[in-house]
Amino acid sequence: MKLLCILLILFFSIHAYAGMGDYLVYKAKYVLTNGTTVTGFLPLFSDEDYSRLENNTNKYCNDKSFQKLINTVFYRERHTLVFNIYTELHSVNYEMASYYQNYSNPINCSFTDSSSVIQLNLDSIKYTIFLEAKPADWDWSVDIEVIDRKTSLMMQNNSALSHTYLGYNQVSAFPDSIYHYNFDSYFAINYNKNLSLDDFMDEMEKVSEKIYAPDVKFLKSTKKNQESFNVLQQKKQQVAIPLVKKLRQRGIILIQVHETG
Repeated sequence: MKLLCILLILFFSIHAYAGMGDYLVYKAKYVLTNGTTVTGFLPLFSDEDYSRLENNTNKYCNDKSFQKLINTVFYRERHTLVFNIYTELHSVNYEMASYYQNYSNPINCSFTDSSSVIQLNLDSIKYTIFLEAKPADWDWSVDIEVIDRKTSLMMQNNSALSHTYLGYNQVSAFPDSIYHYNFDSYFAINYNKNLSLDDFMDEMEKVSEKIYAPDVKFLKSTKKNQESFNVLQQKKQQVAIPLVKKLRQRGIILIQVHETG
């Protein structure tokens, strides 16, 4: 029974953020020991005081305190010397019509291209110059979407025409079981002017069938153990990664949405 409970937790738990904190984005200039400098944004999600502002400031909004903060967050809390900053961050803009034509409210999303992601090492930072801090303008349930430069420019220069959510109804993990299997959730954003709202929605239904096929097959299987679960994760990646790439080429951005609990 204990093993079964552990497997159920591994297989069927909802991926949620414990404690539900806030996102704050710090902008700073990093002066490195090799003499170079880099300026970028550092998003920090937490329920600690460094993820909140009061009267547009907090105690970390100065050079020395900010440097102490990044050492505390990454070295002491996350036990790593390496972290990423972003030289650019952009927000998805929606056409006003998309608010009224769609069946659900859009998600506030942030994106950047891969060339703007800079990896830093705490040991390579000589000192920092704090520039600003502000609340993130994207929803906590989605990560910053890192995309190629061409797609990033397209999204910067255009407004999203339509959007929709992709999901799957919760089902029992086993027959007559009180435990449920939770499918991944996705959010699709359409920039393709050649796709009407109805055509876009129809196409996303087909995408939904493809992307959830590995989960459906897994649930029908009588063999549910750690090995089969690992195979499932591989199958899902094999389906999702090329699908996401093909959709981007057509002006459709598909991103994963974290569960809320």
